[in-house]
Amino acid sequence: MRHLLLLLCACSAATSRPAVVTSAPANRPAHTCADAAVGLERATKGVRAPDASVFDAMRARCNEDRWSVAVVDCFATMREGELGTCARQLRDEEREAFFGVLAGGTAGRGSLEVAQARLDAMVVGIAECDRFVRSVRSVLACEQMPIESRVELGNETADFWSLPADLPADAQRRMAEACGASLTQLRDQATFLGCML
Repeated sequence: MRHLLLLLCACSAATSRPAVVTSAPANRPAHTCADAAVGLERATKGVRAPDASVFDAMRARCNEDRWSVAVVDCFATMREGELGTCARQLRDEEREAFFGVLAGGTAGRGSLEVAQARLDAMVVGIAECDRFVRSVRSVLACEQMPIESRVELGNETADFWSLPADLPADAQRRMAEACGASLTQLRDQATFLGCML
């Protein structure tokens, strides 16, 4: 699947995110990093080996990176399938460290879950590219493709599409064209494998 990304122009840089709320609502106490780690432990149990735990590593990550109250609350209350929603609220450098911890402790389906969550957290800001990322996310559910290939495709897409928010118009146009061409190739591959986009 690596050839799908070869058409794409190498315009990567860190994406800035708006600041998140750092105070808890007055009507309830804030959750702690331990609460966030419990939520992560609970919501990722279906994709981890039974004896593998993320509690200590995630509590440490939360404390070291000083996650905002909103992020801590999201992880503390999340359910299975909401990993990407909460991860999207992390700052870019926090998100990469977070996914590094999850990817390091998982294999097979767990790695696929992390790749899917990374894509869920992505917003490129160019319509064609966001469509391509959503399509890659859909292909990751295709059982006809080997799981290793899906994990690789998901992670390569997430690694590649970190773009600055203020790309010049001509760069945005080139990126849109590259994403359109990559989407066509992805659809052809998906059709060949019998996968639905």
